[in-house]
Amino acid sequence: MKKKARASLLGALVLAGCLDGPVGDLRPYQEEDPADAAPGASDVEAGGPVSFARDIRPLMNRPNGPRAGCKECHYPSQPNPQGFDLTGLDLSSLGALRKGGVSTGRGIVVAGQPDASALVQKLEGTYARGVRMPKDRGPWSVDEIALVRRWILEGAKGADDE
Repeated sequence: MKKKARASLLGALVLAGCLDGPVGDLRPYQEEDPADAAPGASDVEAGGPVSFARDIRPLMNRPNGPRAGCKECHYPSQPNPQGFDLTGLDLSSLGALRKGGVSTGRGIVVAGQPDASALVQKLEGTYARGVRMPKDRGPWSVDEIALVRRWILEGAKGADDE
């Protein structure tokens, strides 16, 4: 579907009252730049297991911008870690991520169950509390969220220091 047609359809649904919850980011869809792809994406596409360090961490490390990661808000070492300060959710290491935040606790990642994992719900905008993440930035692509889902489905493996 073309960009304008997709935006027009969504706008019409909102005006008609067909969508009565938050609809997420209404900015036009932008094709993903191959340079933004996670390192090792070809390994994953070839059917290899998802690696947190190789495939997920680079997405989280992206700085704020239209394709933001988690670093600016959820890494306590950053100058203004609002997400960490408000929720206690530290995403600077896999061990810290596994502890979760105030509202998510260890439910942040439920190995083998992406739909039950708060991390996926926050990225998709379906978590019961708060807004879709990254807050006030463009959403992660469908492929990026699918990669997180697959990592969780495969058991959410990785070392605590990743």
